[in-house]
Amino acid sequence: MLKQNEPLIHLLMQLSKKYMSVFSEITQDIPLERYHYVLVLVDKHRETLSQKALAEILQVDKSFMVNMINYLTENGFVYREINSDDRRQQFIKLTPKAKEHLPHIHQSFKELNQKAFNNLSPEKINTFFEIINTLQNNLTRISNHEINLDFQRRKNNL
Repeated sequence: MLKQNEPLIHLLMQLSKKYMSVFSEITQDIPLERYHYVLVLVDKHRETLSQKALAEILQVDKSFMVNMINYLTENGFVYREINSDDRRQQFIKLTPKAKEHLPHIHQSFKELNQKAFNNLSPEKINTFFEIINTLQNNLTRISNHEINLDFQRRKNNL
C-alpha cells in the first residue's frame, strides 16, 4: 500500500510511538514513566495552570486529568494548591524534585528533536511544521469540533 493511501493516523501513531520509545530510553534515569510534558507545560506557564486549564491544553477529560495529576503527585513531582481567589480552583505546582529534573527533561526533548530532524535541512524542517499547521487548519475547516480524550467514558463502554 502506498504511504499516501494509508490513514494519516497510522503514520502519526507510528511516529509518536517511536518518539516516545526513544524519549523513554534517554530519560530512564528520571523516576517517572510518563507525563513529562505536563511538567514542561506547568513550568512554561510559571505554575499558574489550574487542572481545568491544563486539561483544556492537553484536550483530555477532567477524570483523566485528575489521574495524571494524581500520578505526578504520588511520584513527588507536583502538588495542588487551592486558589485563594476561587477555592474551587486548584493550581498545579512543581515540587523541588520536579524542578531538579526539568532541565534534563527540557534537554531530552531538545536533543530528541534534533535527532529526529537529523539529515534534514532547516528548510525541510520548516516545511514539516508548515505542513503540520496546514493539516490542522484543513481539518479544522472540515470540523471545528475538538475531541477530548475521555478515557473514563471509553473504559466504561468497553
